[in-house]
Amino acid sequence: MPESNPILYDLNKVFIPCRTVLEMEALTSLFLEYYNYDEIKDLPQSQPSSKKLVEKFHVIDCEPLEHIIDYFIEVIVRKLKPIVMYSRDHHDRFRMGNVEAYAKTRLCLFFALHRLKVKFLVIKNFMDRFKENNYKLTNFEDQEYLGAHSFLSNFYQDYYKKNKMNLKLMLSSKRMSERVSELMDTSKTITNEDIINAITFKKFLDDKNRIKFIMKEIKASLFVCRVMFAQMDVYKPFTVAKEIDVDAEEMMISQDFIPELIPAISQYYAESRIAQLEDCFRAYEFMMHRALEGINNAVEIASGGQIILDLDSTIYNTGNIFEI
Repeated sequence: MPESNPILYDLNKVFIPCRTVLEMEALTSLFLEYYNYDEIKDLPQSQPSSKKLVEKFHVIDCEPLEHIIDYFIEVIVRKLKPIVMYSRDHHDRFRMGNVEAYAKTRLCLFFALHRLKVKFLVIKNFMDRFKENNYKLTNFEDQEYLGAHSFLSNFYQDYYKKNKMNLKLMLSSKRMSERVSELMDTSKTITNEDIINAITFKKFLDDKNRIKFIMKEIKASLFVCRVMFAQMDVYKPFTVAKEIDVDAEEMMISQDFIPELIPAISQYYAESRIAQLEDCFRAYEFMMHRALEGINNAVEIASGGQIILDLDSTIYNTGNIFEI
């Protein structure tokens, strides 16, 4: 990725100080390798202590992992202040450079929301290109034959590649200043490479487990975000107020969304059933739109209404991952 001032700014001011978010995301992903998300789904509402989270995550006699949880809960989460909720007129506000009142304490929350949105945007980027190419995989990899496996293989490899690129951007050691580099010495025995490997180690999977891997990634980000929002007494940050009946968070992890629609689209693609493929794609686009709206709503709440994002916009710089 090319050197640029926006990347350097976000790297030194956000990504490195908020490294604990990636550590917690990686730890949660590893937990979800062996346990169901339902076991921790409602945990944020209890505003768990670090000791409770260590027990829940079954972290036994592993000081580096205990340190991750302890630092995240006792240092990052405990700084967050409750948000005062009241009726506001949203029409004439716009994204601003500085977010007032407790902005510094919420930096890790903004970063966690950024990570969650990037994951959905990576999926959307692939699907948008597929649609723009008249529902064909031309210019994608692994085009040896027309089939559902070919679609899902390309889908997963694209997600895997872009997610890893994004992680390497945020955990870069080449673009940090000497002062920031020295701060990284406090990372104990968990290195940048450890985090990248923990999140991306499953490169070779069958089609079913590829979808499960991506869902595990999304759930890990959701959990980290919700733990921080719960500390601020916000328990439904992804629910748009004007559409209280639409729970974007439930939609993000619903079996009816990515786990069902992506394989269905791949199957109709393999069978050249364009009418059914287009129907599935419309359903997918509707749910993706709602998921991104929900994340934008959470960003707006966290920023006190000062950060208003477009559907495809991100809070921080993503380099050139969507151009490759």
